[in-house]
Amino acid sequence: MMKIFTSNRLILTVLLAFLGVGAFAQANVDSPYSLFGIGQVRNKTMNARLKGMGGVANAMFDKTMVNAENPASYAMIDTLAFLFDAGMYAKSSTFSTSSLSETATSVSFDYMALGFSLTNWWKMAAGIQPYTSVGYNIVTSFHDDNLGNYSQYFQGEGGLNQVFWGNAFRLGKHFSVGVNANYVFGDCKSITTLTFPDSTYNICSRRTRDMMVSSFMFDYGLMYRGNLGNDLTLSLGATYNQKINIKGTQTLFIRSIEASESTSVTGEYLIDTVFYSKDKNASYTLPHGVGFGVSLQKNNRWAIGADFNWAQWSTFARNGVSEPLQDSWSVAVGGEFLPTSTSISGYWTKVSYRLGGFYEQTYLNINGQSINKIGVTAGMTLPVPKTLSRVSLALEVGNCGTKSDNLIREGYVNLTVGVSIFERWFLKRMYQ
Repeated sequence: MMKIFTSNRLILTVLLAFLGVGAFAQANVDSPYSLFGIGQVRNKTMNARLKGMGGVANAMFDKTMVNAENPASYAMIDTLAFLFDAGMYAKSSTFSTSSLSETATSVSFDYMALGFSLTNWWKMAAGIQPYTSVGYNIVTSFHDDNLGNYSQYFQGEGGLNQVFWGNAFRLGKHFSVGVNANYVFGDCKSITTLTFPDSTYNICSRRTRDMMVSSFMFDYGLMYRGNLGNDLTLSLGATYNQKINIKGTQTLFIRSIEASESTSVTGEYLIDTVFYSKDKNASYTLPHGVGFGVSLQKNNRWAIGADFNWAQWSTFARNGVSEPLQDSWSVAVGGEFLPTSTSISGYWTKVSYRLGGFYEQTYLNINGQSINKIGVTAGMTLPVPKTLSRVSLALEVGNCGTKSDNLIREGYVNLTVGVSIFERWFLKRMYQ
């Protein structure tokens, strides 16, 4: 027992060290499309195991996994166990137009969650993860017969995070229900600069908007599990995210400046303050959404699943003003396979292997072009010898956007590393 505890403590210490490095190693550029709406909405699929299966989660459950996508899945957490799951990711992106190309990399915190049992029929989970991310640095140049050459610089950073507390309840043998209470908070900052590189008569200007918001939001889950015989289990899942108005404050600062072609504050001079307001009421109106899923599992040997999700982003508003977003939807399929799990088999036969894929219509439609996302995933879970803990890897390769109509296509590779610590905390000792 002491060896197992020491091993898990070492795993946790190493993981937290990497998470600390990741938190401070985030790149400023996440995606140029995070300029719109509330930024890049992160997939709620919370662990590397499900990420390796294309992100399917609505009907997935396991006694050793915290699946925050459907809170009803918590009902299947091992009654005698305490679960801790955390991860980080590294992403490499190439942004390209019909004539230009640029690369960016980032390493960051991804998720942290824990789960445990209160009774045989009541299970609980909690955790934290990013909800949206904002990071862009875009330059556009134009020519006007009256104004001459001018450039616009768009910069943004920040995003929203969410802390969740979830509860799940068994309703008889086949059904379970669950609810997540999410506290969403964060700071989104955008800077827009207008410069005239060839003119000494036109005055440059800069607008800085900083929104800080926080609020509670809830999502709900329902799950059915039925035994088909031959150790096969069919699972059906449904989720619902309610519409919410997230409130906060906004600081808006518009000023005229004398600046060079660079957007750096260094070397620029303030000419005049055009407008300034501090800590005014602000809000985001986030949409409701639904999700459905189905999965088929055979003991711990294999599982396959499929998901469909939809959200009404056409109702999104910032400070009460609607923005031209479209409803989003996505489909995902995936599966996993474990060769064997006997104690005398070789190590690599105890490793789980996964494949998956997804297609998403995001909430963005620019110049009549829907910004869609498509990707394939692969993953594996490596058991830690002499413990019940595991290290999971998930690789996602995909692209988002298009080069048509002078837009940007992002091709990316995303690697997620997660550690799941499984401890039996509620066993009675037979010998002292």
